[in-house]
Amino acid sequence: MRTARLGPLVFTALALVGCGAERTAAVAPRSAPPAEPAAKFPARNPVDAVARHVGDFNVHVVSGSFRKRPALFTERVVAREDDAWVIEYKLEDDEGARSLRIWSDPNGEIGRVAVLVEGEEQPGTLADYETFMASASLAPDENVGLTASTKGTCMVGPSELDCETKNYRVMLGEQEANLGITESHAVPGIDLAGEITAADGTVIYRAVLVEHGNAANARGASFALGEP
Repeated sequence: MRTARLGPLVFTALALVGCGAERTAAVAPRSAPPAEPAAKFPARNPVDAVARHVGDFNVHVVSGSFRKRPALFTERVVAREDDAWVIEYKLEDDEGARSLRIWSDPNGEIGRVAVLVEGEEQPGTLADYETFMASASLAPDENVGLTASTKGTCMVGPSELDCETKNYRVMLGEQEANLGITESHAVPGIDLAGEITAADGTVIYRAVLVEHGNAANARGASFALGEP
């Protein structure tokens, strides 16, 4: 099976967490072309050996017009096998649940995929992984550039965190949209929330972090709303 780099979800939405904030960058004029080549999206390394531990989990609520109904998306680090992280994903909505596991090396290269059927591993392919992720996330085709940045405090679960939201002008095919990503130093490497909206305000994609922690010590996590 060919390998591929593990791409984190574009967990990028504003809908999150009400924030009181001060704008620190002005919105760039729509008509002005970028002075430099189109910017890349902020780097993420979801399999960072320092940041990850067996038992870590993140739960996002995913919604928007890109899918028919809202869903709960769970990511768990279930094991470390030699140099590979074993990560399990589960997507649940009112039609049922689907799960799969991937084996990823420290560089984020996926070497193996397994589809979970009633808890049992069945051989999977990279196409299975890509199809699964496409039903849970949405990545813009082009990032034109940063338009604004705001800092403030965000309520996530029971916790109030310092956070920053960065907005980007992006393209989905020929459609222009806004991408907002909210992060906090209190939860490194994980987007608190994100949103992709069309020019008319339609929410195309939204993801909000609702639970985060470690299964062995959920109550001691940065914030955890209960046992996974």
